Amino acid sequence: MKTEKRSLVAWSVFIATLLICVTLSACSASTETNEKPGSTTSVEETNDTVAQTKTIGSMDEFKTNMENSDYYVQTGSFAELNTIDLASKGKLLSCFGNNAGSVYTVLYLPPAPEQDNAKGNPERGLDDEIQTLYDDPSVENYPANPFFSPAGWQYKLRADEALVLYTELPPECKYYSFINYIMFTEEKEGKNYKNEKGYFQVGNEEVGFYHPIFGSIGTSVSDGRVNCDGDSVFGSKAVIVISANQTVTEQVVEQLKSAGYSENVINVMTIPENTYRMGLEKGKDTFCMIGRISQPTDREAYEKYIEELSEKSVVYRVTPKTEIASNPYENETVIPRGTGVHEAAILDNAEENLDTIRRAIIDKYSDEYDYEELGGEIAVPEGLTAYMTDFNAKGDNRDTSYTMTPEFQLNSDEDFIVVYGVNHTATGKAHYSNAVLYAKPMLNGVCSVYDSMYSGTAREFLGEECKDVDSYYVYKMARTQMDENTKIIEYSTGNEKGKFYGVDNNNNLVLAFRAYVDQTGVGPSYYEIIYDRTIVFHKK
Repeated sequence: MKTEKRSLVAWSVFIATLLICVTLSACSASTETNEKPGSTTSVEETNDTVAQTKTIGSMDEFKTNMENSDYYVQTGSFAELNTIDLASKGKLLSCFGNNAGSVYTVLYLPPAPEQDNAKGNPERGLDDEIQTLYDDPSVENYPANPFFSPAGWQYKLRADEALVLYTELPPECKYYSFINYIMFTEEKEGKNYKNEKGYFQVGNEEVGFYHPIFGSIGTSVSDGRVNCDGDSVFGSKAVIVISANQTVTEQVVEQLKSAGYSENVINVMTIPENTYRMGLEKGKDTFCMIGRISQPTDREAYEKYIEELSEKSVVYRVTPKTEIASNPYENETVIPRGTGVHEAAILDNAEENLDTIRRAIIDKYSDEYDYEELGGEIAVPEGLTAYMTDFNAKGDNRDTSYTMTPEFQLNSDEDFIVVYGVNHTATGKAHYSNAVLYAKPMLNGVCSVYDSMYSGTAREFLGEECKDVDSYYVYKMARTQMDENTKIIEYSTGNEKGKFYGVDNNNNLVLAFRAYVDQTGVGPSYYEIIYDRTIVFHKK
């Protein structure tokens, strides 16, 4: 009898095990990848289990969930913002110091429910902002956002709204990030802004008069810190939630999870309500979110990504139908800059080597050229400092340092520029670094050199005996190809790509230097790097 029971138990276990295996196999076989944006599932297989991890759900289902939770949901888009092209077409008032060679992406949003849309200027090709989907004729609307072309990439936000972006992350590149910004703030009564750097005015009597702050808010979501569905931070998919209200964020995240998204693909970017002037009324601040991509590994894959970005992304503006009580975030505790080790302590004889480079450059060209030497200084304050100072931060990013020269000019086609200094990537103070030439007053970046081009460029000036020669660089910017270490400066006049892709002689110029991401995960401390240097040569 005992033997029969044991046999029955053994047979039952065998049958149960077989059923489990068949069920798991069926589940695995039936798992499909839906190519529609926001509707894919990532499945990770191991030798003895099939585990579902880092799931991507359905944005359509999320939209339905939010609407069923008493929210209005409006659709926006996510696409490239080509500042040089738009400025060349007369559709942008500033290029904001674009990092030449990098691309920028932005959210384009409709106005909030019961908010007017901003009117453009059709005669200049400046389109109106699209209209909100929810506009009750019996309700008096809030004023429009101050118009700024292209319409829709800067917007006011109610403190209880949220923005949700589902997107594919950039293909392999040197760096990418997504950052929130305070874009415009109302001008203070009685203050004269005309002598402020980077000042211009937007708006009118009806919506208020504004000037740019363009200051970053908090820490970026970047290739160094992003929640996504794949094993790689490149080409995977992610969700970004932007909100100033903790209650709203919790509700949005809960509905994302109900729509199939796991928490480890969701990134939350916060706006501190008590710091900024949030709301839709006249004079309230406007915001934007900007993505950056620098130095893609595969140019063809990158171009395809940009071309398909809008189609493969989903953007929602979610607004509660009944106002939700304030539940604000505090100002984020950001990652401090600095490791405590100065670049001069990393290198042997840095000052001596830099002076050797300087003297060798001047000796080589001074017989035929006059020259001016330009130092550098911190170019822009960080975002919150800029906001508190009522100052234009020109789209700062805490993931990098910015130093800039005083203004100068090229007076003839034979004039040229030499940039030189420490290779911050070689010293470990940056993941990448570069130098960009800008034209004033548009701050259009027309010419750039990157650390990937620096190897061996200082050898001629330091000699073979220098042990760490690649910790330094020397590069030229000129109208003609002087040697293999020369970057061509294009002209503005007659430039087929657009007039702000180049700059003409006798135009005011500046050089800016960036060092992106040291060991801390943000830009290096300004007090731990040796500033890059510039010599401008003028033909005698």
